[in-house]
Amino acid sequence: MTNEETTKLLQQTQLEILKDFQELCERHDLHYFASGGTAIGAIRHEGFIPWDDDIDICLLRDDYNKAIYYIKKELSDKYEVYDNHSMEGYVLVFSKMCKKGTRIQEDGGFDTCVPTGIFIDLFAYDKTTSDERKRRKQIRSTWIWTRLIVLSEYKKPQFPKGLRGIKLNIAKLGCVIMHYILRILHLKKEFFYKKYLKAATKYNNSNEKLYTDFSYFAPEKLICTYDMIFPMKKAKFENIEISMLNNADKYLKSQFGDYMKIPPVKDRKTHNPKYVDFGNGKIYKRNND
Repeated sequence: MTNEETTKLLQQTQLEILKDFQELCERHDLHYFASGGTAIGAIRHEGFIPWDDDIDICLLRDDYNKAIYYIKKELSDKYEVYDNHSMEGYVLVFSKMCKKGTRIQEDGGFDTCVPTGIFIDLFAYDKTTSDERKRRKQIRSTWIWTRLIVLSEYKKPQFPKGLRGIKLNIAKLGCVIMHYILRILHLKKEFFYKKYLKAATKYNNSNEKLYTDFSYFAPEKLICTYDMIFPMKKAKFENIEISMLNNADKYLKSQFGDYMKIPPVKDRKTHNPKYVDFGNGKIYKRNND
């Protein structure tokens, strides 16, 4: 299979997963909205960005927890959920709704790339505070706990692309040392994930009206007011409609700037998987592996 054929088939499979997810949300009155490239695709292309190969879905924390629960309870014959506290080796603090009988190995020269089924990503939005000092502290805290979650399991995580030379080598050595310290102390990912959740949900019972996704590398760019989220709107996405933020334009400009401008080929981001088994006899293996 070619890259183009694989992307198209991935999109078809992900759209199938999304439809089942939407039906689940409708049954249980759960509210979600598209984010990232999925939201851009809905506005700019009325569907997938042609070269994009994933779907990003966000829910406020209560609906997120319910969605995970109902997927496991009602759709376990067709799907499994990869999440931090129930899947061995999985260290991300967001979840993946994966189609059983399929397999995908994402790109990466690091040891945290856990193979999953073909998936859509599910992100939880939590409240943050309007007090900038306290918000920075909350963001810093969640950042630390997410890194310790990874290092409790792996010694070779992914590093920022801009990190090179001596700084990269120092970072790699530091991660190896920290990994073995955590192993010696028997501090496992479950311990750090509880710490992360406590920090991320700190203001969820408050009267604050600001929300963000602390699993993102820059939560400040994702901050939404309640009025930016609700009432949600519908947008065309391929042959269905998808839920969108009330003010998706402001939300996307904060992250991407002029998101309506088609990026040059060199800047078009894709997961470019190393291996995909679609479960129907069709298998893709990247040529350079």
